[in-house]
Amino acid sequence: MKRMLIQGVVGAMLLCFMTAGWSAAAVLDDLTAALKAGKADVGVLTSFEYKNRDDATSPAKQLSIRTRIGYQTGEFHHVRLYAQFHNLTNAWEEFRHADGGDSDRDLIADPDGNRLYKAYLDYSALPQTTVRLGRQEIILDDARLLGNIGWRLNGQSFDAVTVTNKSITDLTLFAGYVNQVNTIALTHVDLDHFYLINANYAGIKNHHVSVYGYLLDTESKADSARDSATYGVRIVGKPCIVNYAVDYTLQTDFADGEDHDADMLNLYVGATVAPVDFGVGYSYISGQDGDDRPFDTLYSTAHKFNGFADLFLSTNGGGLTPGLQDYYAKIGTSFFGVKLSVIYHYFDSYEDDHFDGTYGDEVDVVVVKPISDNLKLLVKYANFMQDEDEGNGFANPAVDTEILTARLEYSF
Repeated sequence: MKRMLIQGVVGAMLLCFMTAGWSAAAVLDDLTAALKAGKADVGVLTSFEYKNRDDATSPAKQLSIRTRIGYQTGEFHHVRLYAQFHNLTNAWEEFRHADGGDSDRDLIADPDGNRLYKAYLDYSALPQTTVRLGRQEIILDDARLLGNIGWRLNGQSFDAVTVTNKSITDLTLFAGYVNQVNTIALTHVDLDHFYLINANYAGIKNHHVSVYGYLLDTESKADSARDSATYGVRIVGKPCIVNYAVDYTLQTDFADGEDHDADMLNLYVGATVAPVDFGVGYSYISGQDGDDRPFDTLYSTAHKFNGFADLFLSTNGGGLTPGLQDYYAKIGTSFFGVKLSVIYHYFDSYEDDHFDGTYGDEVDVVVVKPISDNLKLLVKYANFMQDEDEGNGFANPAVDTEILTARLEYSF
């Protein structure tokens, strides 16, 4: 499918050049000019991570260097090309990952290796419209359902065709077709199709309203239970010093998927009284209810939500059978160029088929310090503390977890 799409685009471009009467020399001159007008980008990230779970495994330790080198051409008859090469090298690898590693140590999902992380063509001849064909990141709204999993070192990209249109004032329309997901484990997941529709309206002062629909049809029979239709609405506003966000998402059957009757609700309200930001929020994700499957957060950047100790990543794939209620409060400030954030979470289950009790609570601390325009230091600490009570006769599926991460990122 991807080869046919690329051949079709290239063929159409050549036909346009020929029918327009352009000579091969003129086309070559324009192409040379576009290449000379191109821009390169380089990013180097050094990361240390320590992870300790209160289970039979030993703590995990990782020291990694990630390099990404990209190049974007100038415009060539409404076309731009971009490619980005990615390398991850684990200099210190005392952890377990998808490809193996130390089986007696905790999991860190960063196997080392190389990949072509992005490779796409942008076509912009249509007014206020960009058509993107190829391997690309897709981040929609707050990345709760579609994201690049940017916290993990390998990241996530998609082989897709996407269209972004802004021809109507204050309205951004996005549509996409995905047939492969390039995962953080450096593997690929083939899809029959994954249709994406998202409309974002910013015509209400200090507000954004998004409505969306995502239709997932997997290719593997083993994954066919994930096939689902996901519909939702998200409203974000900052009418004064107060800011808020609310979204509701419903998931139903689609393609080969059965027993999808799940939903997700997220609420947040905060305020800024310089130099302090603070807020409270609630996140609800339904779990297994009889034959109805848990809510599947699709291909989201799950680390961004429900605690940085990553106890609830199984929402990606619909694997959190007891469901989740996350009550949280956050506060942040800046001083001497340092940005400090502290978040407290209280995690409770929702369904009672598997575990009906409190998971525990968690404290997260994040420190960010820009050292120069191109260099940034980040330190993140997460400490999840398990609740010792059993729920409905089942043991708590979450365990005490402590993670410390320090990263130094250079980009230009």
